[in-house]
Amino acid sequence: MSKKFREEKESYAKGHIPTSVHINTDIIEPPPTWMLTNDDNLAKFALDYGFTKDDTVIVSSSASMASYRIAIILRYIGVRDVRVLNGGINSWLSEGYELELTSNPKSSCTTFWANIPANPQLIVSIPELKQKLRDKNKFTLVDNRSWDEHIGKISGYSYCDKKGRIPGALYGYAGSDSVSLEEYRNIDNTMRNQYEILEMWDKENIDTNKQLAFMCGSGWRAAEVLTYANVMGFENTSLYSDGWMGWSLDDSNPIEIGDLK
Repeated sequence: MSKKFREEKESYAKGHIPTSVHINTDIIEPPPTWMLTNDDNLAKFALDYGFTKDDTVIVSSSASMASYRIAIILRYIGVRDVRVLNGGINSWLSEGYELELTSNPKSSCTTFWANIPANPQLIVSIPELKQKLRDKNKFTLVDNRSWDEHIGKISGYSYCDKKGRIPGALYGYAGSDSVSLEEYRNIDNTMRNQYEILEMWDKENIDTNKQLAFMCGSGWRAAEVLTYANVMGFENTSLYSDGWMGWSLDDSNPIEIGDLK
């Protein structure tokens, strides 16, 4: 999957919502694995861009999934009010508003006014995940990858050879490939009706009375689904951000392949 679209010239420079500032997501998930960076680097990111705990931030993008990834990270570090423009920049344009081409500089600050991360429970580490998976009566890991990724037919990524899923993870729908989430979106890329989402989850025995952690390859698709879950009112939720990438890097971690239904 190409990462070039994250650079300013690939998207932001072609038009963005007026006054918005560009963020290259490689800052918070550096190559070559593109998994979430450590808390010290996230603290530096917050100060570099002038984020503080009392801010209201609205995130938008030409590629909606990127917005949700950034939004979850901002919530994790502790920004008070984080929102995502439903449907991305296309929603802005469909209402008749214009984009601007001017590059707006970021404004740094010297303190976030809270310890980072302020919401550590929002992101689950691999050791925490292993502990939680032991209690199936209270916890469910939801796999928001394509079906072919879930059953181990493909890895979904050019830079990952490992195929399979984490034992115990339930198929949670996504899309046709590793960059798609059409099963959660309307045709205009806005959030799908919550009752249709719940119907999908019910088919896979995903019990919303349990604590739910969402995962995908490295956190993008799952970040969007987690946000939708929160919009639907489910707060006992989190993101297993490292996803299949993080799990598969350790050969000692068990995997499952095939359809166990």
